[in-house]
Amino acid sequence: MPRSARTTRRSVWAVRVLVPVLALGLVWLIAGWAVFQHPRTDAPARSDALLVLGPPDRTRMAEALRLMDAGVAPVLVVANPGTRDLGDASGKMYYARAAQICAEDGGQDYEVICFRPDPSTTQGEAMELRALSEQRGWDHVSALTYRQHVARARLLLGRCYSGELDVLSFDYPAVPRGHLREFVYQSGGFVKAWLTPGCDQQLPGQPKSVD
Repeated sequence: MPRSARTTRRSVWAVRVLVPVLALGLVWLIAGWAVFQHPRTDAPARSDALLVLGPPDRTRMAEALRLMDAGVAPVLVVANPGTRDLGDASGKMYYARAAQICAEDGGQDYEVICFRPDPSTTQGEAMELRALSEQRGWDHVSALTYRQHVARARLLLGRCYSGELDVLSFDYPAVPRGHLREFVYQSGGFVKAWLTPGCDQQLPGQPKSVD
């Protein structure tokens, strides 16, 4: 076969492969921008509890405390992973305010409940919300997380909690992973959620307990 013919065939093959891949990539970026950057969020309203989805870093806790001071709920619930889940250095450096809030005894005008998610994921936080809501009789809960996580948090929490759910959001000064990496991370989370459709269903080889 003449070299020119082989070159032409390679060019045609490249176009047939690259064009669909690039088109799919563009569709994914557009969908990600709509789902992750512009999710449906709720305005703060009086509810039975405010659940702060982890990790409870300084920005997240500052927004949670602002909402509690505004009277959004009588109970603050903080998902506070152990340092083993976060890494000792990051846990001690970035989550000191959460540790302080969880350790205080009656220092606030509201009740504080802190728990270690099991597993240390949004799904583990949703499972704990189900348990707490059943114990406490909560029928309206607010959840706080960052903007890019809102859509997936609403999906997972809604699988475990059947009451009225408000999902409140805040923005970091800079997206922790960067927009593209955050889109990839959240997309992977949605794939996992699709593979585990139940409230507490786990992937094979990933038991519930973090111990």
